[in-house]
Amino acid sequence: MQSDKGALTKLEISKRISQELGFSVRSTSKVVDSLFKVMKEALDSGEIVKIVRFGTFSPLLKKSRKGINPTTGHSILIPARKTVSFRPSPLLKKRVNAQKGPQILQDRSGK
Repeated sequence: MQSDKGALTKLEISKRISQELGFSVRSTSKVVDSLFKVMKEALDSGEIVKIVRFGTFSPLLKKSRKGINPTTGHSILIPARKTVSFRPSPLLKKRVNAQKGPQILQDRSGK
């Protein structure tokens, strides 16, 4: 019962937790929202968020760099920006790779 072509939404997460623990969807939605709020605040302040057996979220600062506008061919300066990287735990990688069924991701090689 996933919405959005296989994407797992916050609402779907709340519904699944509600079913598993027997709480209302409203209360589990508050918990899920609070969890994401704490994670966002930690990443905003430069902290690493590590979830054992799942993975690590790390804030990154990408430096400004030169680029080329593909439409005009002119050189441009791409400004510095903040981003977040996710590194899955070895256990999560193992579980995802052990799954049998349809290929989820598209081949990025363009073939």
